[in-house]
Amino acid sequence: MQLGDTHYPALRGQVSDAEWQARVELAALYRLTVLMGWDTLSITHLSARVPGDPHYLFNPKGFLFEEITASSLVKITLEGEIVSETPFGIVDGGWFPMKAVHAARDDANYVIHLHERYGAAMSARRERLLPISQPACFALAAGVAYHDYDGVETYAERIPGLQASLGGAYQMILHNHGLLALGPTARSAFLIMNNLREACMIQVLAGREGLIQIPKDVTRDFQQELRRAQGNDAWPGLLRKLDRLDPTYKD
Repeated sequence: MQLGDTHYPALRGQVSDAEWQARVELAALYRLTVLMGWDTLSITHLSARVPGDPHYLFNPKGFLFEEITASSLVKITLEGEIVSETPFGIVDGGWFPMKAVHAARDDANYVIHLHERYGAAMSARRERLLPISQPACFALAAGVAYHDYDGVETYAERIPGLQASLGGAYQMILHNHGLLALGPTARSAFLIMNNLREACMIQVLAGREGLIQIPKDVTRDFQQELRRAQGNDAWPGLLRKLDRLDPTYKD
């Protein structure tokens, strides 16, 4: 396989079935990040845990997200050491926030961290997420964590603070920074992030004056609505869309 002048090995059949599936799903997440307009010139990060293996998958340095394939993903240790056969490196500093989440949470099989504009705009506001929309109510029912900005996160010493802020939540607003979501599956991480981003976008667009908040007796029902919403699954359709547009993510 080739990117520009650089050749890299095709890994289908060369890794375990479980690892290959994780590679395909993480590559799909990278492509969907572009499709959704979340990629901000490919300077955000996504990662996955390799099932049954103490290693992780991360994006190769120098790739646009639309170029990432299952084979091009770099396999690394929790400390960021490369263990796969690859000519590519990784953005070392970009691994720290992902490492923080993977190390703290056994259920963090997939992690998405974005800097896209609506999430970043929401993260800069003093008020937290308000129950002014259905996406916000879903997010609040599931629980939203917050992390105060303490500088660029690309330093190991900032890992403990990020982990403490995350706690048991599956989604987090990082003040003055962006959004983070995690899940046991690629599907769950994507849907959590999509809903959180929609909630942030609506609140930013709604402004600050005259907001109608959904009453507490109604928002309490969203715990049940979360369970009912499990059957509303766009993930297979999104993969079919990627297949129609450019199936090379599976290479």
